[in-house]
Amino acid sequence: MKKRIVYITLIASLFAMSARSQVRFGVKAGWNVNQVTWRWKQLKENIRSDNRNGFFAGVTLDVTIPIAGLGVDFSVLYDNRIIEVPTAYEDVNKTMEYIVVPVNLLYNIGFGDFLSVYASTGPQVSYYIGNRSWILDNRFITAWTSGWEINKSDLSWNVGGGFSLFGHFRLGYNYNIPLGNTNEFTIRRIGGYIERGTLKDNMHQISLTYFF
Repeated sequence: MKKRIVYITLIASLFAMSARSQVRFGVKAGWNVNQVTWRWKQLKENIRSDNRNGFFAGVTLDVTIPIAGLGVDFSVLYDNRIIEVPTAYEDVNKTMEYIVVPVNLLYNIGFGDFLSVYASTGPQVSYYIGNRSWILDNRFITAWTSGWEINKSDLSWNVGGGFSLFGHFRLGYNYNIPLGNTNEFTIRRIGGYIERGTLKDNMHQISLTYFF
């Protein structure tokens, strides 16, 4: 409910400002690298998996607020993430699919019509659209009986920056920070002993946007 209230307020404010602002539509695509941290509550150490690549693509709405240098970027993107699950014998890759909705506040500094640089920050909601449960088979010493139960939605925060060229292209870097755990899982070890843990998925992202 809190996530919905935050986004309804932001979107209402965005459309209210657009009546007196410059609005541009565009397409955005990019590359992401997941920085995954596992926490198993019954174990003393955390387990970090290697980074894995993914991609995202979708549409974006850019609103220039009638205040010098300020703007808002609202996007709807398909986000494909790949993470690595550490196991006893080998590491297994898991693909997670999301529809993500970031709303970022931008501050721009222009250097004529050719170039401008910007800094950005704002919230993002991610809606999971793939299979929320995942069970590993019995080859592994640790048998996952209940497996994962990935959250239906997650709230995170973006911090980034970049530059724009010719008024149509925007190249940016973004760091996405989860506000909570990406998902939770239950592991049943040999002998029936149950352990519970969580996974947190930070992301580095490089994007290219073209505005019409």
